[in-house]
Amino acid sequence: MGGSPADCSPEAAKGGSEGFDLAVIGAGSAGFSAAIRGAELGARVALIGHGTIGGTCVNVGCVPSKTLIRAAETLHQAEAASRFAGIRGRADLEDWRALVAQKDELVSGLRQSKYSDLLPAYNTIAYLEGPARLAVHDFVTRWALNL
Repeated sequence: MGGSPADCSPEAAKGGSEGFDLAVIGAGSAGFSAAIRGAELGARVALIGHGTIGGTCVNVGCVPSKTLIRAAETLHQAEAASRFAGIRGRADLEDWRALVAQKDELVSGLRQSKYSDLLPAYNTIAYLEGPARLAVHDFVTRWALNL
């Protein structure tokens, strides 16, 4: 869908003109959880993601940062081992690029296995790439005014 807003109109529905029962905005862990639960309950789901699938945690947040934090802790713990009698530890950061590559592999693998590879198992979830926006159409406005 490029840079245009995701289209959840009936015409855009996967497999026909029935439309979607549920639109989930965000293709991170919470969005995927909601979309999968909706599909398990029988809903036709539009899962709308903008940016890299997997969301913040997997791609730029929790996973990559904690991987690098654990690596730094390992360096620190090795140096701190000398506070115990009879123990001497040493660790060196020999190859920063290798560490970053390992972190990138972990992120890529999780993105694939926990997100991309799951979508084909749910044929009632349509993944739509692009920014989402909420729009009020005339029929929604008329319906709301009749309440």
